[in-house]
Amino acid sequence: MKILIKGAKVVNNDDIFDADILINNGKIIKVEKSISGRADKEIDACGKHVFPGFIDIHTHLRTPGREDEEDFLSGSKAAAHGGFTAVCCMPNTTPCVDNEGLIRWVIEESKKIGLIDIYPIGAITKNRKGEELSEYGAMAKAGCLALSDDGDSVENGSLLRKALEYAKMFNLLIISHCEDKSLSAGGFIRESFISSKYGMRPVSDISESAIVYRDIALARYVDARLHLAHISSKKSIEIISEAKKTFSKLSCETAPHYFTLTVEDIEKSKFHGNFRVNPPLGEKHDLEAIRKALKEGTIDCIATDHAPHSTAEKELPFEQAPPGLIGLETAFSLTYTHLVENGIMDLKNIAEKLSFNPARILGLKERGRVEEGALADITIVDLEKEWVVETKKLFSKSNNTPFMGKRLKGTVEYTIHRGRIVYKNV
Repeated sequence: MKILIKGAKVVNNDDIFDADILINNGKIIKVEKSISGRADKEIDACGKHVFPGFIDIHTHLRTPGREDEEDFLSGSKAAAHGGFTAVCCMPNTTPCVDNEGLIRWVIEESKKIGLIDIYPIGAITKNRKGEELSEYGAMAKAGCLALSDDGDSVENGSLLRKALEYAKMFNLLIISHCEDKSLSAGGFIRESFISSKYGMRPVSDISESAIVYRDIALARYVDARLHLAHISSKKSIEIISEAKKTFSKLSCETAPHYFTLTVEDIEKSKFHGNFRVNPPLGEKHDLEAIRKALKEGTIDCIATDHAPHSTAEKELPFEQAPPGLIGLETAFSLTYTHLVENGIMDLKNIAEKLSFNPARILGLKERGRVEEGALADITIVDLEKEWVVETKKLFSKSNNTPFMGKRLKGTVEYTIHRGRIVYKNV
């Protein structure tokens, strides 16, 4: 299908310019000031901004095992609604995605839907138990790009060293969940004045930063690629910033809830389960440090950590509610509303954090930029339009978001995946 996008303001990580875009057979074949000629579909993008399709390096699609909370179809629709053309799904499912067969199954099942690309992340250890390494070579051959025991750190340092060395052999990225559970000790809220005020079992930020330090040290020692998931604390950012001065194979992400909410918002919500996440929401100085790290480039990516849960689970008392929130459909609008509108980031930074850097880190060479020869993965947004987060507007099977009812600025108007329109805001 030949698509012509007219009058676009193209946003790449390093430039913003006016152009028409011609798409054919799933590729961008022309990006020029003015393109004439016939196309099967013409999109008027005057007044709109065109980004490279967003890529989420950290998503939970709950399949296999909890299809009541999310499945590949609902997750793909939610991703497309949020402007994402590719997502990486974490392996903490039932059964755990820790072998070649399940890697192939995820890829094949998602291709049947075809709305977006879903890349399965394999488990570092079998069944995420932290005892025995999974078979990396077979998983890499099946199409796995990265490995993670997300939800748990690999507690055994010797085993993690072997994992980093083994992953390096197959050019697999290790994604680390940074949590020392002997320090978090079953807590459920960030150690703070709020946790003390209500006598709640706290999680100190050192439970994250201690593992950040250890995992960086091990990755540097074996010279392996390491990506740190959902960074939430100022202490962690200080460690990462210093390490990046001499270790180029290190990258990291944060999620929108860590630069929009703090532990004080949990109190304001009267401890609603939708505000419980892991790692827990930080304090104001953590939020400010994360915003600064995004602006300066210490944090490479904005990931959603999309984690659907049922309404019944999230209506349990705060300490019993499972951690996690849905984020695919709100990530762009939250980033634009809270960071760009407030002058903390610019539009090129959005293209960098949501498109270019995730593509670079994952080795997706044809993605991450709007340019001739690239895959026709494109997100068209209206920066002036506002929308209210409501259940009826969401495509996810779950609605566990602390942003329900919030008015956000910036809407996704079109999502184009491999040259095909997969979402249109009609």
